[in-house]
Amino acid sequence: MPQYQAPRGMRDLLPAEAEAFDRLQAVVIGRAKRYGFPRLETPLMEDAQVFITGTGESSDIVGYEMYEASLRGRGGLALRPEGTPAVARALLEHGQHRSARPIRYSYFMPMFRGQRPQLLRYRQFWQWGLECFGAEEASADVEIMEFSASLFAELGLTAYDLQLNTIGDAACRPKLREALAAHFRQHRDALSEPSQRRLETNVLRILDSKDPRDREVIAGAPDLHSLLCADDRAHFGAVVGGLDRLGIRHTVVPTLVRGLDYYARTVCEFVLTDPEFTKAGDIAVAGGGRYDGLVETLGGPPMPGTGIAGGVDVLLAALKQQGVALPGEPLAEVWVLSGQPDDVADRIQLASGLREAGFRVATEYSTRPLDRQLENAVKHGAKVAVIRGMEEARGGNVIVRDLVAKEQRVTRLAAVVTEVGRHAPTYPKPSLADGAGG
Repeated sequence: MPQYQAPRGMRDLLPAEAEAFDRLQAVVIGRAKRYGFPRLETPLMEDAQVFITGTGESSDIVGYEMYEASLRGRGGLALRPEGTPAVARALLEHGQHRSARPIRYSYFMPMFRGQRPQLLRYRQFWQWGLECFGAEEASADVEIMEFSASLFAELGLTAYDLQLNTIGDAACRPKLREALAAHFRQHRDALSEPSQRRLETNVLRILDSKDPRDREVIAGAPDLHSLLCADDRAHFGAVVGGLDRLGIRHTVVPTLVRGLDYYARTVCEFVLTDPEFTKAGDIAVAGGGRYDGLVETLGGPPMPGTGIAGGVDVLLAALKQQGVALPGEPLAEVWVLSGQPDDVADRIQLASGLREAGFRVATEYSTRPLDRQLENAVKHGAKVAVIRGMEEARGGNVIVRDLVAKEQRVTRLAAVVTEVGRHAPTYPKPSLADGAGG
């Protein structure tokens, strides 16, 4: 066993998995740009009060999952456990809440929570997300769910169920809380210890419990939809109607709530349905909803908001379980070799020209015999070897050898790009130019 290992609940992204992350980020952010959601990145570390105030002191994140940090003994900082409060903080700090509404952002960032590691739940994990500020209309809620469903369709994920509910707005929610509290107090002794605590802090969270003891009590709880205000019923009706009109299959789950205090009205989860994942309880590949009071809670003006976040780790695992082909390690398919031990600069120059043409090219550094260099190229997964410094390749020529078909041709340097292109693919080069990257 090695002397040092990654911290429990965290892991290295080896090249194949890192490549899958990179490809997924390109797909998500490319789609987000097409929807008018430019990417924003917040610091890994924030003032802890951003999350304490934003998500609520009764949330699991603040209660026992948040990684607190300090510098030379001075604390008050926390590693980012989720994206929405941090994005709202950035919105206010940079005055973007004063810009034309709605204000849209997307992100693809690592998060940190001290939760107990279990199936697809890591202490460092990645999320993609959309946030939309300044839109109170139900159509904004519908669009974030349509974005997610369309993203999953693009990627090939089908084994999920979109579940949604409404928990009322700030004006209506006291009536819901009172009705639930009255019911659960009658059955306090039958509740689990966490739910007994939530009875005093955030009674709605009891509905989220998976404890069998709690589920029996929850089954007899009042129907929240019958207690909703007229505006909340109309808003939720518009959300459901919009999804129906778009043909997005969904299930209304009257007990669905989310674990953060800022949610209001619409809440939703895309829950995996493959038996490989349901055996560990419900696992959501994405979830979100409306947070109309969050900006004001963080010191800003009243501003509605809605958003969604999805787990990158969960999504890639679900795609793999469904048999969707994921990218592998991006190997160098072309290997530049030489029969001359002292021509390092010439090898690099030859490789550079091929790289500029879009090939993935590695240079052989060693001065070993050519057959050993060829063995090394094959071990690294190369498809083509470009060989210089050989007797039969004098006068500005090189040998292009197909390592799969085991055939070769002497080729003039001026035609080497064309000849290599017969045996290996090229890839587009990223650019800083406007419009690059989708």
